[in-house]
Amino acid sequence: MSFLQVLITSLAAGLLTRFLTSRLQRGPVLSSALVTVAAGLALPVLLSQGGALVPVAACASYVGMTADNRLDRPWQLAVALSLSAVLYVASAATFTGIGGKGGTIAAIAVIAVWGCVGRHAQDSQ
Repeated sequence: MSFLQVLITSLAAGLLTRFLTSRLQRGPVLSSALVTVAAGLALPVLLSQGGALVPVAACASYVGMTADNRLDRPWQLAVALSLSAVLYVASAATFTGIGGKGGTIAAIAVIAVWGCVGRHAQDSQ
């Protein structure tokens, strides 16, 4: 599994979750569930290492669940998704088999970007 595959999977899953939530009004939990199930069904069939990318898609869908008032611009969400991909790869060998790693990575990525964007917005006022 290459970093490029992780990054593309992360961006696609997170942006699709946000699209389903915001544009189609499906709610964040249902949108995340739909994206994760679709990834679980499609990725192992489409890619030789697709099964390893399913948790990446789940983690990214958690980032995509972020409220619109936290990361309100698409580039902010893309940065958070990219950061989550980096953190996922960096922590792949850490805490293997322990639940909650994807949610923790998503929370760290969102808080980091939200904190930087919020601070920048305050500085420019």
